[in-house]
Amino acid sequence: MVATLLIAAHGTRSPAGSATIAALADAVAAARPDVPVSLCFLDVAEPSLATALDSLSGRPVVVVPLLLSAGYHVTTDIPAVVAGRERVRVTRHLGPDPAVIGALADRLTETGGADDAPVLLAAIASSRSSARAEVEQAARALSERLAQPVRVLGLGEQRLTDAPTPYRVATYLLAEGGFLDQLRADAAGTGVVAEPIGVHPAVVSLTWARYDELT
Repeated sequence: MVATLLIAAHGTRSPAGSATIAALADAVAAARPDVPVSLCFLDVAEPSLATALDSLSGRPVVVVPLLLSAGYHVTTDIPAVVAGRERVRVTRHLGPDPAVIGALADRLTETGGADDAPVLLAAIASSRSSARAEVEQAARALSERLAQPVRVLGLGEQRLTDAPTPYRVATYLLAEGGFLDQLRADAAGTGVVAEPIGVHPAVVSLTWARYDELT
């Protein structure tokens, strides 16, 4: 029996963000019609990971965390939900993989702005040292790709008020939500903010690469 790919996304109350994640899941499913693909959420939205796994009970399942950093959901939440469930395996999260960095750079380029403008990497701040380290790693990788310095802007901890102007903001988010709304409001008239990574071919391919690692 072919293992189901269960995409575990964070979840958001933003209708635009929910639509982006749904479209991304559809793109993943369309890439391999012969493999069943389902979508669940780790917070806010339904179905939850536990509910989705219950509905797939007895079938082989590969959970792919659609997450960029090793925060609470990666290190604690997902392992706790999956523990004791036979035939369920969990892949690595997407993390600061080169494919993600490439997609991030593409979104920044699409936004425009002066190529020599300072670049900020906007990422949701986490109390987990593992998540913070991965965001810093992403900033270094993006800096190498752009051949210019990139500074991390911790969403939820920092605001754009002390940023140099003009500037370009690379958005280390997969979909729209409250953090991005605030970022755009803060940047109005002073800089440009890239769209979230969203439905990008590199993310679709990486999701399947994670699945293939365990099948």
